[in-house]
Amino acid sequence: MIRVNLLPVREARRQAGIRQQAMVLGISAGVGLLVCIWLQVSLSAKQSAQQRQIASAKAELKKLDATRKQVERFREEREEIERKLKVIDDLEKNRTGPVKIMDEIATRIPKRMWLTELKMNAGVMTLEGVSLDAEIVAAFLTTLAESPLISHVELDSTKLEERDGLKLNTFEISSKYEHGTAAEPKRGLRGRGKGKPKRRNRS
Repeated sequence: MIRVNLLPVREARRQAGIRQQAMVLGISAGVGLLVCIWLQVSLSAKQSAQQRQIASAKAELKKLDATRKQVERFREEREEIERKLKVIDDLEKNRTGPVKIMDEIATRIPKRMWLTELKMNAGVMTLEGVSLDAEIVAAFLTTLAESPLISHVELDSTKLEERDGLKLNTFEISSKYEHGTAAEPKRGLRGRGKGKPKRRNRS
């Protein structure tokens, strides 16, 4: 009977199995390593892209902030210029306004009427005077109300007095005046023949 020694064959198969397992493990380890490397590279690329986006956003914010500061500076300069222009305009109005108003009154005051006092303060004007009769006062109220520089003309008081043997009508008129612009719509007199003067008798 022939005896065959199978130990070397079994050992060879075992060694082959071990080598095959080692190869599989090596391939798996290599694949895993490649996957890790790919993930690391991908994450690094994403982080780099995010950092670039953040840097770009910060640079844009700096530009916007610089633009905002520039706009604010221009606005402040414009407001300062407007304030200066308003001061100049107010000074000009205060300088020429009373002159224009007095010239307006001088051209509209009728004959046989004399002004004894004229007060102007903060857009309010008061006229006091005398006339030969009440009709002259009414005519003066009408023509004064037609002025584009004078509004809210009202007859506050009128009374008959005797001075040096003459019977005279004393009167007091209040109104508002404008500086360099047209007056507001008339609330008192509205023109010759179109309305009657407001009268507030205080005598």
